[in-house]
Amino acid sequence: MVNYAAIDFGSNSTRILIASVENKIIEKKLKTHIVTRMAEGLLASNSISSDAITRVHDAMEIFEKELNSFEIESTFAIGTSAMRDSNNALNVIEMIRNNFNINIEVISGEKEAKLTHLGALNELDQSSSSILFDIGGGSTEVIFSKDNRIIPFSYQIGVVRMTEEVLHSRPVDDIQEKAAVKIIKSRIHREEQADFLSDEVVAIGTAGTFTSLGAISLGLTSYDSNKVHMHKLNKSWLSELYSKLRLLDVEGIINEYPGIDPARSTTITPGALIARELMEIYEINNLVVSENDILEGLILNKVLN
Repeated sequence: MVNYAAIDFGSNSTRILIASVENKIIEKKLKTHIVTRMAEGLLASNSISSDAITRVHDAMEIFEKELNSFEIESTFAIGTSAMRDSNNALNVIEMIRNNFNINIEVISGEKEAKLTHLGALNELDQSSSSILFDIGGGSTEVIFSKDNRIIPFSYQIGVVRMTEEVLHSRPVDDIQEKAAVKIIKSRIHREEQADFLSDEVVAIGTAGTFTSLGAISLGLTSYDSNKVHMHKLNKSWLSELYSKLRLLDVEGIINEYPGIDPARSTTITPGALIARELMEIYEINNLVVSENDILEGLILNKVLN
């Protein structure tokens, strides 16, 4: 079968998927990530730092070896929030093109949301209304699906962005937490989405924050995507977890939760807070975690079209 590669140059991590597609079913050959924190320092400088560009380059050197171990028909690459917001995204685009012969498309928040929806819901029953959450490094996508309509929203809320705006320290103190909650609630306008909400809505969480939360909920000591996929998270449990996370420093998080990538230990606390607030704002008591996301959506979009 023909293999395709998708690469997401995200605000917090650089991720790759190598997969084949048959009858809209994706067969994953490889899916992995490296935390590169492209958005680190972006809030203050409006630029992607040279250190971040180096981290992305080093990650791509690792991914290039994976790409060379497969026969790849086409490689699709996208840049999201950090590259949208920076004044020097062209530096990253040129570095990747010159060193790895890969072209990056910097996509809008709306397109990011639509691709995420396509990937996350591809293998799910889409007859019910749904709400999909994707917490990224620089932005959070909220995507509604109802009556064969897809309605995406993208908000300037993310785990790296929140860390740099207000959640500067670990543990998180009361002042920082209150400021973060105020920002989240001020940027999400639930009233404009009232028509899309219903009592029967199915809630789904995708990408690194939710998959990490799934691993914690399962008590994993090493990450297992098969166990995390379709695992259910409860709002009460999530609230209790955040209350524990906010009291821990980075080393404490690594020691307490070995099932998540240690590189996510600096962002899981703001991620849990954002997830808690999303479930509160949208009155969601339970959601399922999906291992499928924008990478699957990117391949499906390119191959099917």
